[in-house]
Amino acid sequence: MSAELLLEKAWDEHADPLTGAVRLAILKLRRKLGDPQVVETVTGVGYQIP
Repeated sequence: MSAELLLEKAWDEHADPLTGAVRLAILKLRRKLGDPQVVETVTGVGYQIP
C-alpha cells in the first residue's frame, strides 16, 4: 500500500502529502509491535504486511 493511499484513507482530505505523517506513524507502529517487524517497506511502492 502506498504512503499516499494510507494518507488518503487514514487522515483527512486537508493532510499535506509531503509531511512525514505516514512515515512517523509506521515508525511508531513498528516500535509498538516489536521484533520481528510486521510492517515491511517495499522500495518504490509503499508498505506491506506479509
